[in-house]
Amino acid sequence: MLLALAGCRPPVHVTEEVAPTPTPLPAPEPSPTPLYVPYKRLDAGRLFNGITLETSFATEPGGPAAAEVSSSSSYTLQLALRVRIPRAVSSQDALTALNPALPVVFPELPQWIKAARVSPFYERLYRHKVNSLQRDLLHLDQLLTRHDFYDCETILEIQPPVTGTAPAPKILWIQSDMDVDSDGSDSDRVPNVDANSQTFQPLTSYKWTKRGKNPNPFAAEKEARLLQLQGNLALATSTAQRQSIKSAIEEARYEINQLRINSFLVGAADPYIVVPGCVFRQADDAFSPGLGDYCAVVYGNTIYPAIVGDVGPLNKIGEASLRIAQQLNPLATSENRPVSALKIAYLVFPGTAEKPWSPPDLNHWHDRVDTLLKNAGGYTGQLFAWKDITVPPPTPTPSPTPAPTAKPSPSGTAAASPSQPAKSGS
Repeated sequence: MLLALAGCRPPVHVTEEVAPTPTPLPAPEPSPTPLYVPYKRLDAGRLFNGITLETSFATEPGGPAAAEVSSSSSYTLQLALRVRIPRAVSSQDALTALNPALPVVFPELPQWIKAARVSPFYERLYRHKVNSLQRDLLHLDQLLTRHDFYDCETILEIQPPVTGTAPAPKILWIQSDMDVDSDGSDSDRVPNVDANSQTFQPLTSYKWTKRGKNPNPFAAEKEARLLQLQGNLALATSTAQRQSIKSAIEEARYEINQLRINSFLVGAADPYIVVPGCVFRQADDAFSPGLGDYCAVVYGNTIYPAIVGDVGPLNKIGEASLRIAQQLNPLATSENRPVSALKIAYLVFPGTAEKPWSPPDLNHWHDRVDTLLKNAGGYTGQLFAWKDITVPPPTPTPSPTPAPTAKPSPSGTAAASPSQPAKSGS
């Protein structure tokens, strides 16, 4: 009462409002994992044959699996081979960069280079290399190795100027590496031939009529192979199989006949080189080499006389017999080349072969290469002299049997000499 009269306001009671409890929202459903997973990857490596392999992998969205499994474009591998074609060199500087001794070995080299032109054989060789790459592109294990593709620095056709009374010979200069050829057989000169190489063939293109009576041991092997092929032909069920076997039978019969009537060069004993088929014996080209043509193989300041003895694949160059290879590098084998760099000069003298072909006469080969080089302008390098390792060593002369020494007789008198009767005692 007193408070009201005094003008005091009565206390006000305030009720606190409680916020309403919010209704919980439903949890969002997780988004489904997308079917298309973007992915890209780049890798680089090197195949066994020296080809650099660059790979890329990427995905892209597609349709239902039932549709994609029947589409040839849904799951693909794209293979692209890019190759730079080398340019043939034709200058003295380029050649001497590979072998600084060349100007000393051949004093007329500057005149040779002035008269030289890059041979059409170089382009022909690389066309065959490219064709083989296109043919074997789906068989990576059969592609030319990087080394075999770049195995030729140049092929030059040289007509040296005449410097004497004799005509100067034409020269086909091949600058390359050296692979090894171990083919060939001649049971009369070399009864035992190592045939362990995977690529060994008992025949070489250079051959002559057999002069001895020793049968070629590889003829029996070919005859056994022929019997096997004839048995396979009887069992063949398709036309393609029969045709393939018939071709093999014809080849086996030819080789058997050749081994019976002819002898061949022997890679381990005879100095010869191998020329690719694409440059061999082109009738319309005076610089095309033929079998038996003389050749000078130059390494460093040494010249090795040889002949063209065999014909090789269309897409490879730079191959010599095992005899030459092991003279350059004793560790050379049919699987281990003596010189991998392009440091070997093969100077082939087209049209110099002598007919009929005959067993190697290494002294004569030496003299012929010596004459050809002198007629081309001369040389100052060492012309190597081959030793004929097929000649059997002479039979040693037996030592004379010493005369028997006289032995004393039991009675003390000297025994009689076998050439004189014993004397009677007194």
